[in-house]
Amino acid sequence: MGRQSGFTIIELVVVIILLGIMAATALPRFMDVTDEAHAAVVQGVRGGLQSGMALYHGQWVAEGQPAESVAITAFGNLRTNAEGYPYGTTDQTANGHDAFVSADCLAVFSNVLQAGAPSIGSVANLAAVVDETNDFTTHIIGDDCIYYYTSAGSATATTIPTLSYDSETGQITQATQLLP
Repeated sequence: MGRQSGFTIIELVVVIILLGIMAATALPRFMDVTDEAHAAVVQGVRGGLQSGMALYHGQWVAEGQPAESVAITAFGNLRTNAEGYPYGTTDQTANGHDAFVSADCLAVFSNVLQAGAPSIGSVANLAAVVDETNDFTTHIIGDDCIYYYTSAGSATATTIPTLSYDSETGQITQATQLLP
């Protein structure tokens, strides 16, 4: 009869202890990735909006830089301002395209991101942002559309991630907003 080979009980205990130590150090890194996931969503939507603005502006140039308030049909009939960036779906020639209304901010967000866009709502009162159940909520501050990331309870804190759309430059900037 030949001699049997295998692991001794001591070797097995040492391997189990090493695996336990590795799990104890790695597990906390993977336990709470929620904050990183929310930050990635905001960065991804910012990138999508910025790319969409560049595509919209490129379409405006390709169509011969039409006059203000002309709708670019490839983007859900979003109307253009003098700089070639979208401001909404209603003709605002009379007010110089500077006064957004909530419907304009919603239309810009939804039509620039197109299919698969996160859900979005609007609020008239900034304090109501924390009660929103959409992925994003828009509120107008000055001449800019501000998009608040309200998904998954992220608006319960005193600060909330925001994306701001400047229709004169087409720029989307990311910041945080202190809620009242």
